[in-house]
Amino acid sequence: MGWGEKSMSHKVYEIDNPTAVIGELAKAFCESYGEESLAVFVPICKRYGYNLGLKMRDNMEGLSFPDRVAAWLAPGIRAGVAEIIEGCDSRVKIKGSYCPLNLQGSKRIVCERLMSIDEGLVSALAEKDISVTIEKTMAQGDQYCLVSFSTK
Repeated sequence: MGWGEKSMSHKVYEIDNPTAVIGELAKAFCESYGEESLAVFVPICKRYGYNLGLKMRDNMEGLSFPDRVAAWLAPGIRAGVAEIIEGCDSRVKIKGSYCPLNLQGSKRIVCERLMSIDEGLVSALAEKDISVTIEKTMAQGDQYCLVSFSTK
């Protein structure tokens, strides 16, 4: 494949940030080595997300779980590409219309594996393990993503 070509998606997305690089690498691994190869990303991405979350959490003392998630998503909320549609002490559900990983039109499994970044990050924000439920994902062609983070 040459520059700007995508075999898993018809639209070309910019690779202009580290998150997009992770998404593009995962799509390339999946295409070249199969879906099983994506397992290698999970522990690394989860640890990366957790460490990002620890850095963010330092500035969130006294905030509730939903408020911490809202603070993390604040740039996307301000840009109109993310919103919290449900929030309580044990669960936050978000809707997003932009994928910073550039996964639109790829494969659901790529999204599922790379959401380990968010799992780690939100676990750090919540100060406990969380589970991730992906109801909708732009990776499989949905118009938006719908994801829940629940404390265990």
